[in-house]
Amino acid sequence: MNTGVNFFRQLTFFLLCSVSGLAFAQELVPYKLGDLYGFKDQKTGAVVINPIYDRVAPYSEELAFVSRQGKRYFIDKAGKIKINLQNYDSAFSFSEGYAVVKKDTLWGFIDKLGSPRIKLKYDWASSFSEGKAVVKQKGKYGYIDKTGKQVMAFTYEDAIEFKEGLAGVKLKGKYGFIDAKNKMVIPAQYDNVGLFSEGVAIVKKGEKYGIINKSGKEVLAVEYDWASLFSEGLVRVMKADKWAYADKTGKLIIPLSFDWAGDFQDGLAKVRIGSKYGFIDKTGRAVIAAQYDHAEDFVNEKVMVVKNGLWGLIDKSGTTAEAFKYKINRPFAEDMAVVEKDRKYGYIDRNGKLVIPFDYDYAYDFSSGWAEVVKDGKSFFIDKTGKCVKFCPQK
Repeated sequence: MNTGVNFFRQLTFFLLCSVSGLAFAQELVPYKLGDLYGFKDQKTGAVVINPIYDRVAPYSEELAFVSRQGKRYFIDKAGKIKINLQNYDSAFSFSEGYAVVKKDTLWGFIDKLGSPRIKLKYDWASSFSEGKAVVKQKGKYGYIDKTGKQVMAFTYEDAIEFKEGLAGVKLKGKYGFIDAKNKMVIPAQYDNVGLFSEGVAIVKKGEKYGIINKSGKEVLAVEYDWASLFSEGLVRVMKADKWAYADKTGKLIIPLSFDWAGDFQDGLAKVRIGSKYGFIDKTGRAVIAAQYDHAEDFVNEKVMVVKNGLWGLIDKSGTTAEAFKYKINRPFAEDMAVVEKDRKYGYIDRNGKLVIPFDYDYAYDFSSGWAEVVKDGKSFFIDKTGKCVKFCPQK
């Protein structure tokens, strides 16, 4: 894999693809049990494809890359092998009907039948976006179309996928943006750039971040110490250790007033004032006052919070939905949290329900579907039903 690929743009591209993928009627997401991976229904949590794979990638265009015992495949949502990748060392997920494949040091493309469409000849290649893919030869980057025709010469020090008609490219150490005709429409003047999304892109100069529109105008001055991706029409920005929210015109809708701020989800955002957490709406109004020592994210209209060392469950109005009764020292891990009562340990889920009773002398966080617990001086592993799965003590 190309280690020089722009991480800033990779993160943006991954999040955009992740959001677009949610439109499927049944969205399958990877999960890990022990050392193996399978897929679950995102909404119901039901296991659809058993954990038998050593490595998986998320579904894209109805197919997912998987590997098992050194062999690589693309499978459909029933788990059926659709493409055997025995002739390749690696592959990217499908995008616009093509998947990037690698053999030895060369990269090319296959279609959904597994047939080679663009031969292995590049030093690196990106997935297709808006009909073009970034490819690399002899240390330089250019673009090809789906026939394999070179449509933009190998002249760039780095190049980014097209999004909304523009692509970031690097020349003489700086990034700018080109259009589909290879015209530099935003001069190369930035140290890093992201993908355009809804008409704007995050840019970086030196150690400062801002936002530009497609004409190159700074809609949010490049003067912030950090800027996030947009979420529900607002972007988080940080300056002098204070956080605020701006809209796509660059206006600070909510001023620099928080010691930390999270993305908006369903109209609410988690914020921290001093050491206390609460939730605000898009006007900055405190819907749930900053009074909690810790707060998770909302799940099914409710959120787990900590107050005075005890976990409780509240709704979006701040009304207590589950009493503050469990002592806990650590946040949730894999939707489970260790709780303590009378010096014994168990686990609750995100609804505040005790799902594994207080049977243990100590308990650790879940990781890859298992958790280490201690009972009667013996350490062993349990799954999320409380069943012992490894190093089980003799009865």
